[in-house]
Amino acid sequence: MSSQSPSAPTTLNPTLDPTGALSFVNPDTGNGWHGLRFYVLAGGRQLALQGAEIAPGVEAHLDLAPSATGGGWTVTPRLVNHSPADFTFTGYGFGVDEAGLGPVIHSGEGGVPLFGNSQNLRYELLPHSRPQWPFLSPLPLSPLRVGAQADGLIPALFLGESDGDCWLLEAALTQARHEPSWHLDLPSCPPHVLELRSEYTWIGGPETLAPGEEMTLETTLYQLLCCPPDGLFDAYMAELSLRHRFSGPDSRLDREPAFCTWNFGVFTNVNEALCLRRMDVVAELQGGGYFQLDHGYQRPSREPSGSPRMGTGSYGAIDVYYGNPEEVWDPERFPSGPQGFVSACRERGLRPALWLGMRVDPEGVIAREHPEWLLCDATGRPLDDVGHLCLDASVPEARAFTERMIHTVTADWGFEGIKLDFFSYMFDHPRAVFRHGGTNVTWKRWLLSAFREALGPHGYFLHCISCPLGNPFLAINGPDAYRAGIDIDSGEWYHHLYNVAWLLPALLATGKSTWYPNLDSCMGQPEIPVEERRSRNAFAYLSAGMLEFSGPVETFTEEMREEYRVLSRRCDQGGRVTCPDRPALFGRPLPQILVRHHAPDSRTRREFGASHTVGLFNWSDEPTVVGLPLAVLGLGAQTPAHDFWTAAPVELHEGALVSILPGRGHALVDLVPGDS
Repeated sequence: MSSQSPSAPTTLNPTLDPTGALSFVNPDTGNGWHGLRFYVLAGGRQLALQGAEIAPGVEAHLDLAPSATGGGWTVTPRLVNHSPADFTFTGYGFGVDEAGLGPVIHSGEGGVPLFGNSQNLRYELLPHSRPQWPFLSPLPLSPLRVGAQADGLIPALFLGESDGDCWLLEAALTQARHEPSWHLDLPSCPPHVLELRSEYTWIGGPETLAPGEEMTLETTLYQLLCCPPDGLFDAYMAELSLRHRFSGPDSRLDREPAFCTWNFGVFTNVNEALCLRRMDVVAELQGGGYFQLDHGYQRPSREPSGSPRMGTGSYGAIDVYYGNPEEVWDPERFPSGPQGFVSACRERGLRPALWLGMRVDPEGVIAREHPEWLLCDATGRPLDDVGHLCLDASVPEARAFTERMIHTVTADWGFEGIKLDFFSYMFDHPRAVFRHGGTNVTWKRWLLSAFREALGPHGYFLHCISCPLGNPFLAINGPDAYRAGIDIDSGEWYHHLYNVAWLLPALLATGKSTWYPNLDSCMGQPEIPVEERRSRNAFAYLSAGMLEFSGPVETFTEEMREEYRVLSRRCDQGGRVTCPDRPALFGRPLPQILVRHHAPDSRTRREFGASHTVGLFNWSDEPTVVGLPLAVLGLGAQTPAHDFWTAAPVELHEGALVSILPGRGHALVDLVPGDS
């Protein structure tokens, strides 16, 4: 079970010997990293640091500093090229010295050696992905690399044991140009637990250090943690929040929901009249917030002959922004254009938001007139294996076009929110090479920052496909919300299961200080069974993430409308989420128990008195019993409990919240310690 207090790092002592071997070890237990050695990948070889030089004439310096929260340590490598020639490299990291033990972790409780990384819940090979589990997995039986796939992983690796609560954490503290990954393998001989090599790499081509040049590389954090598994990210996120300013603190999503026109069978079947009818309903139910027009407002791309092209690769492509911006919107669907849509939103007290994709039509005007703008591989061939083409962000003219498009949407049309879709392939395609240098990290940062600067600090900015698995660095002057699962589509139960299957690490690592997870839309349509609809609504609330609604709202039953009102009224997102359901972290990642912890100064605490909101979930088709002792949350056995939806009292059973849940059912309960 989860403890009440956040995790705290324990002491590590650093040593760096004259040969360059580095260790971080707890003096009492021996837990930590023994005998790490810095290396660089250059010329197809792994060059290990020996003394001061990594290569002839190239020095490597390791700058060590205590972590900001105490207990842990940070390492920042620097390369200095004193040689007369360029030094070119393709990666760097820390491996285990021949005389070192590498990582050592003994909890004293025994159990199976484990590793945790958000990739354990989703495998992705562009453009395909699949869920997998568990998050905390046994060490691999064959060589495995984690952290090097294109889905915005939380850049952290945990090592521990199944029966204990001691963990090693190795994680990135910066992400200016490069991204970390880890190579795991079986030990070669005892007492090694694991052969481990951390490695920073990037997409876009090698880095070059000119003669006399110095380069500071990424900073890595090393910590020894003592905490339950649902507190693994607490210390890491605390470190990051002291070092970086994220978009979360300035976001309106903590208090303003959003309606999206896309999901539950609507998709591109939208027009101005339909949007106006739905705006009226949304304004009444949400009482403000965002109305987001998704895909479907644009003209189709045109053939050279002028006839429309409606194929998957053309409809919604950014080619429509090439030329006269007044011709972007389809006048048959939206005769009042963007200005009319924006005005209609504001007249109803809603903030206008817009879907925008970055796909380039393979047969469109950009590909015809500016092939030099297109992202290519090392042979100069445009990358076209994801169903569309991409812009090369290193090309100044392509950046200028993108910036004009952003200005049109935000400054000229007046949209206050953007859902950015189909853009990650521009930076995450493994064969991408940027014409004018730079890495995928730097150019992605440019694009996200361009949108954030245009929207301002309080504007809504949703990072959509490829769904990030929680990489916090994307939220530095970037999005305040990440799509955290696949589309809910038409809303069937299996879509919901798939949607939340890789979400758990992100829920434990977010909050107002970083970014808001987006589960896609809630509510749906009247045909969805009530238990399934309410279970999804409850899960979205407990995520502490962005509350997004969708569906044909004019057809909602009064029961559905009341649920919509309750969720909008209770919109107080952000804050800490825990998962006392320990098996969900070691097995199938669908938690039977989730808890939102409401801060003393939160609106929920002030207006509703709730210190915690607990969700109990049944993911099966058969009835089941789920319970949580209130002592786990540090609450007394007589703490009053109320149903979230109705405010009716909920009976406790010997100091525990216990519920017999129907198939696919849930219970959502506020705990109100001051209510007697």
